[in-house]
Amino acid sequence: MDHPYKEPEKKPPQEGKPRYTPADFDGIDDFVDRAVEFGSRVGSEVLGSIADALQAVTDPPAETDFARCRRRLRSRLGDSQGGYMALGVLGWFFGGSFLITFIVMAALAMAAGDYPSIERYITVYRILAAVFGPLSVAFGALGWFGVHRANGYGRLRRYLKVLRGWTGTLAQIARDAVTDPRKVRRDLQTAVAAGKLGSACYDAETDTFYLDGSRCRAAAAPQAEAQPAAPELTDAERFSSQGAEFLAYLNGCKGRLTPDADTELVTMQRTCGAIMGFIRNHPERLPAVRRFAEYYLPTTRKLLDTALGLGDTDADSAETIRRDITGILHTLNTAFMRLYDTLLQDVSLDVSAEIDTLETMLRQDGLTHDFASDFKPQTN
Repeated sequence: MDHPYKEPEKKPPQEGKPRYTPADFDGIDDFVDRAVEFGSRVGSEVLGSIADALQAVTDPPAETDFARCRRRLRSRLGDSQGGYMALGVLGWFFGGSFLITFIVMAALAMAAGDYPSIERYITVYRILAAVFGPLSVAFGALGWFGVHRANGYGRLRRYLKVLRGWTGTLAQIARDAVTDPRKVRRDLQTAVAAGKLGSACYDAETDTFYLDGSRCRAAAAPQAEAQPAAPELTDAERFSSQGAEFLAYLNGCKGRLTPDADTELVTMQRTCGAIMGFIRNHPERLPAVRRFAEYYLPTTRKLLDTALGLGDTDADSAETIRRDITGILHTLNTAFMRLYDTLLQDVSLDVSAEIDTLETMLRQDGLTHDFASDFKPQTN
């Protein structure tokens, strides 16, 4: 039985539930707009990052002149290395093949007497063994030569790889390449002489490798134009120069420390000057003042530098240091005066001996009898 269609009855709004109005959707629209704006911003940043990455891949950073030169040389050396390696592999392949053939032919030649069926070929076996034996040796040597040269080119490429700039020292290259320095020196000198590294040069005196030969010539030019070295000073001349410098230093310290220190500086300048003048007149006594020159003078200068470095500060520690240094200056002056007296005593002994000898000679010559009357001018 068919039932007639009936429209659904519209239910009245239930009480207690609010009805939505157009104003209620304003907040939703704002939320959607902000979401769209955020998504657009994120998408643009992602696309910008992808574009920058693609540009970095398609446009790599420009090489420096050094990097370009090194890459070109390493590529050229790599081609030579590959060629020699192929030669070595082929040499060893054919050398090994010929060696196996030689062994087989030699074995057949020796066993032909036991097998009548192959005895008639013994001459052929001997001829083939005589041919393939030298061939195996020749191709084996060719293989060794190819691999040896390939290894040499490989080491040169490694040296260039660890080079940090246009100039590299032997120690740096050997350390970074983990190779014996003697082998590095031999490889570089041989390669430069053969022109394998372009215009590069190697300075054997300084053990320095120059990838650009002009830099090597520029470094050698000042040495060629340098004046001849001054003759080496003797010990006495070196002591005199050191003493003059120390006296000038003491003179420059005056007026920069305490008054008591200035008094000690004047005394030290006078005593040290006397010692240096004595050594200048008696250079044979230089060993007696060696510690004075090599230890006491440098140590004194170091102490004075410390005092001068304090400046004008009035701190208690600074005053203590100044007082201690002034005290040691007095002690040093006493020691220097004692050293000078010791030097004079040695001379005094020599002078006394000379005077005694002179008086003896005068007595022997009869010149000491009534000396005053002998040399008194005669009056008419």
